[in-house]
Amino acid sequence: MALTEGQLTSLAGFAEARADRLRSQPVGLGDMRRHLGSGEAVLLGDFPGAPVRFLDRWWRAADGCWEPLSEETRAVLNDDATRWALSVQAVQAVESAVRP
Repeated sequence: MALTEGQLTSLAGFAEARADRLRSQPVGLGDMRRHLGSGEAVLLGDFPGAPVRFLDRWWRAADGCWEPLSEETRAVLNDDATRWALSVQAVQAVESAVRP
């Protein structure tokens, strides 16, 4: 039995509401470790206090959990992530050029 258009719309609304709740609630340390291990979450860089990108949001480590950062920080951290990736590429290029 196929779903009606109204049922599909309701289901999509439910999924979006669930995703919004997930993006706005803290994530446990163990859960974030699993997301990092699976590649669902990505650290901004390899330095203490580095924020994590997960569910299209940035998160910071807090006492016993990861907290979502405000949407206002999104553009700033996205720019930081781009600069960090470019700097890593530059270092790798220099290191590969120096190797005998």
